[in-house]
Amino acid sequence: MKEMEEVKRRLRRIKAKKIFIQFPEGLKQKIQKIVKNLEEEFDCIICCEPTYGACDLRDEEARRLGCDAILHIGHSSLGLKSKLPVIYWEYLYEIDPIPVLRKEIRKLKNFKKIGLITSLQFVKTLERVKRFLEDEGKEVYMKKSLKYPGQVLGCDIRAAKDLENKVDCFLYVGAGKFHPIGVALRVKKPVLCLDLEKKSIYDLEKEKKRLLKLKAWYESKLEEAKRIGIIISWKKGQNRINEARKLKKNLERKGKEVYILAFDRVTLDKLSGLKIDYWINLTCPRLEEDLILSKLCE
Repeated sequence: MKEMEEVKRRLRRIKAKKIFIQFPEGLKQKIQKIVKNLEEEFDCIICCEPTYGACDLRDEEARRLGCDAILHIGHSSLGLKSKLPVIYWEYLYEIDPIPVLRKEIRKLKNFKKIGLITSLQFVKTLERVKRFLEDEGKEVYMKKSLKYPGQVLGCDIRAAKDLENKVDCFLYVGAGKFHPIGVALRVKKPVLCLDLEKKSIYDLEKEKKRLLKLKAWYESKLEEAKRIGIIISWKKGQNRINEARKLKKNLERKGKEVYILAFDRVTLDKLSGLKIDYWINLTCPRLEEDLILSKLCE
C-alpha cells in the first residue's frame, strides 16, 4: 500500500519508535490490519477512546505511556501544538461515485446549480462527480476553505456557507449523515446525500425540520431554567474555559445557579443524575444535535 509506505517514511524521518495511534470510529474494522503492518517496524499502542477530529489530540496520554510520536489517522492537521511529534495520515478513500450517481441522477432533476461538499476521506471523488454533473448540464460549484475544495468538518462548513447564494442545493458525497446534517442545519438551501455506502441519493429536509423544531423548543427553555450546566472539554482543540467563566458570571447576574462541568467525552449517562435544568454546550458545536437533541428524542 503506497500510503502506508509513505507514512512509515514520515515516521522514520522523525525517528519514531513507540507510536500512539488515534483513529476515527469509521476505521475501527481496519485498525488492526493497519497496526499489524506498522508493527513490522514500530512499537504501537492503539488509542481506544473516540477520536472526533484533529481537535482531539491526546499527546499527554501518549507521553504517559512512553510513546515518542502520535499517528493521527483520518484527519488533517489543525495546527495544534503538541508535546510529541504528530504524523497526520489523511487516509483518503479510492472509490468510484459514478455508478451510484448515474443510477440516482433523476433525484437532482429539479436543481440546476449544485454545490459539492464532502468530508476528508472522500475528497478524491468530487472532481469525478463535478465532471459527470457538468456533462448532464448542471452548473457545479466547489469552495476551498480547508485543505481541499468542498471539504467540510463537523465544526467548519464554510465550503458550503460561502456558496449558499450561488446554488440551488448542496450535494454531499460520502457516507453517513453526520457531516451533511451539520450543513443542512446551518444553510437554507436543500442538502442531499450521495451516500456511497447505501448507494443512493436522499435528502435531509424531514430530519432537518425535526431537529430545528426540537432545537428551538430547547432554546426557549433557557429563560425559565434555574440551574444551568455549562459543558466544557479539556481537549486541546475544544478548551473554552475563559468563555465559560464569562458566561457563568453573566447568567449568575440574571439570578441563575450555574455550574461549569468539564469532560473528556460527553455522554448522556455522565449528564444523568445531575440536578441541572438546562445545558449549554461549549465543546464541539455538533454536540447539540448529536447528544442533547438525541436525549429530547427519546
